[in-house]
Amino acid sequence: MSFFKNMMASMGIGAAQVDTVLEVPNSGVRPGDTIPGRIVVSGGSVAQQVNGIELLIMTSYIKEVNDTKVRENAALARLQLRESFEIGAGQREEFEFDLTLPLFTPITAGGTQVWVKTSLDIASALDAGDNDYIKVLPHPLVEEILNAVDHLGFRTREVECKYAAHSRFGTPILQEFEFVPRTRNFGRLDELEMVFIPSEGYVDVIMEVDRRSGGFSEWLGTDESRTAFRLNESEIRRGTDALSQALENKIRSFM
Repeated sequence: MSFFKNMMASMGIGAAQVDTVLEVPNSGVRPGDTIPGRIVVSGGSVAQQVNGIELLIMTSYIKEVNDTKVRENAALARLQLRESFEIGAGQREEFEFDLTLPLFTPITAGGTQVWVKTSLDIASALDAGDNDYIKVLPHPLVEEILNAVDHLGFRTREVECKYAAHSRFGTPILQEFEFVPRTRNFGRLDELEMVFIPSEGYVDVIMEVDRRSGGFSEWLGTDESRTAFRLNESEIRRGTDALSQALENKIRSFM
């Protein structure tokens, strides 16, 4: 009987189960916030050796493979919570933790999702796991920039995470915001694409301005201009009007 139970447990039937409980407010969390929580491990029908418990902050992104766009998952951060231990049959173990979201965690807008994945590494058996999705709001400094872009008369058309293998910003996953003007105030501007990478005290911005030019300019690829710049916290905190004006000056310099 013991052999049969062990065999079934190795197939995931009657094996240990894991449940992660996050203390997350309904309003959501922001990059840099620390999420408290606990992991509950419930033993199955037989005793099992657990090699470790790992928490991962996950997101998905778009990657081009052979000229085809595919969606893949990526771990933004990892937290090793517990080393090897044994969980007895029917036994219950609880482990508390504090999990800090990286500053470059994307917001949950458009098709972007962020979740906490719990991985229970069980010896000679199928690993147990648990996925807990969370709502991520913009970093406070990024939120100020988004408000300024809105103030200029742009609306968000698309938000998407993309793979950037050679990014110099410490993460291969960059979240791109695509804006279009709500009015004709920006004339020939077709769309505005921006990426925000917040850090302590500043935000790095990658901006691409696409112009409605057509003809030879479009054929030559000269209807697009890209730049990168840094906005310090003091510049961002000056207020929506001042920040909007600074952004407008940068945008118009490429029109």
